[in-house]
Amino acid sequence: MPTSREPPRVLVTDDDDGVRTALARFLAKSGYEVVQADGGPAALESLTHGRFAAMLCDIRMPGMTGVELLPKVIALDSDLAVIMLTAVGDPGSAIQCLKLGATDYLIKPVELEELAHALQYALRKRELEVERRGMEQWMAREVAEKTKELQEQSHQVELLSLSILMALVDAAEPSSSGNRNHSMRVANLSAHVAAELGLEAAVIEEVRLAARLHDLGRVAAHHERLRDSDGAPHGGTGADVDAPRVAARILEPLRLHAGVVEIIRHQDERFDGQGRPQGRRGDAIPVGSRIVAATNLYDEMTEGTNGGGSVTGREALDRLRGLAGSRLDPAVVDALHAVLARRRG
Repeated sequence: MPTSREPPRVLVTDDDDGVRTALARFLAKSGYEVVQADGGPAALESLTHGRFAAMLCDIRMPGMTGVELLPKVIALDSDLAVIMLTAVGDPGSAIQCLKLGATDYLIKPVELEELAHALQYALRKRELEVERRGMEQWMAREVAEKTKELQEQSHQVELLSLSILMALVDAAEPSSSGNRNHSMRVANLSAHVAAELGLEAAVIEEVRLAARLHDLGRVAAHHERLRDSDGAPHGGTGADVDAPRVAARILEPLRLHAGVVEIIRHQDERFDGQGRPQGRRGDAIPVGSRIVAATNLYDEMTEGTNGGGSVTGREALDRLRGLAGSRLDPAVVDALHAVLARRRG
């Protein structure tokens, strides 16, 4: 006997008026709210306009059999508990219905006590399935929320780490006018070149961050903690330090900024494939790496960075054009020229 305040609604579908009425009367006395349907179309009409907990459905009906009706019913309400009613000599159809989603089947003439137990079992199974699905959905929402929180925390931690590393790069820059704020200038110019090339906002920000930290390897390679036991920096000896690899190794744990790491790792690649670390050629080099290579070289030329004499912007651009196609990407050099032309204008 159902104990809920609102009695479960049961749809009784059978083309035999006597059987249908007898089943409906028994279920009503047992505390269920019953609706009758004399065939498949009437059952679908009832299910379209109302919710039911269960349905009793005869398999052999004219026009639309129970086997044909069942998939349509399940499509309308996947939570509906369906008990099929079959003749003694037709177990194959009943088993087919179970495969199609029916909860159970009973053989006609139906024993009313057996019907009561079968219906209670079907409703309990339905209730457990609804609870299970609800729990899965709740767990999925909880996991999604916690994942989002962890990602946000990781993002904040990574941004803090990047800020600290930027401060380290700034502090390590020599105080001479050409070297001071070098990474800031390269970052600003790189972002403008990336925008000129039509890159997406997220990629432009990756390029800006990578340019801001492009000298991290040179700074870190001379730090005592990054030296081998013989005193040589990791990635090289003496002046031959693979600074981009050192920087990439430091930044590797920043999983949310993998694009930044890749740009820095390949900033010494050459467009003609003669660079390092992998000798990539052309578009195989990350576009951010190609941008940083050009803007860094331009700033070094115009500001006299690393002890070299400075040249004018026009002279620097002429030299970069001479390197287009070999060391530098011609498209990046063109974009850099367009950015600088607007600045002069």
